[in-house]
Amino acid sequence: QFNSLTIMLGMGSMILAFAYPFMKRITYWPQLFLGLTFNWGLIMAWTSITNELNVEIVILYISAIFWTLGYDTIYGVQDMSDDEIIGLKSTSIKFKKRPNFLLISCYSIFFTSLIMIANYMNFNNLSLVIFIIILIHMFYFQIRKLNINDNLICFKIFKSNNMLGLIVFSALIVGKL
Repeated sequence: QFNSLTIMLGMGSMILAFAYPFMKRITYWPQLFLGLTFNWGLIMAWTSITNELNVEIVILYISAIFWTLGYDTIYGVQDMSDDEIIGLKSTSIKFKKRPNFLLISCYSIFFTSLIMIANYMNFNNLSLVIFIIILIHMFYFQIRKLNINDNLICFKIFKSNNMLGLIVFSALIVGKL
């Protein structure tokens, strides 16, 4: 059912899928690897429709990687003490003294990439209003409220990414109306 490019990308994704479970034992960046693996489906969905790779999907893929890196770091905070005891690694552990630095960096790349997509794809001005909502959500409801000593707050922030995803999806749809 798929074109040959999508099939090749699908087979290539297996390398990421098989390697991911071992990343917490190898590197402090398993959340980055999760972003690479988890968001590979964006590229496959794009090529299944267009039968080509282009700059827009690469930028969207990069944006999703950094969004995943950010929100999974927040999620990982809840497991940090257990992970340290058993010797696992994560960005939550690596940046436990400066989690906001990592989140600001990740979410800035995510947001900048979304703006680049809007520019490349000639989004309308109404989508810019939604992009402001995205920015407010990331920096006010996630970064500002983060308390790595409170697992309940971290879990609520992590779960708020469902809403953020809906807002991003809305911006992408509205941008092309």
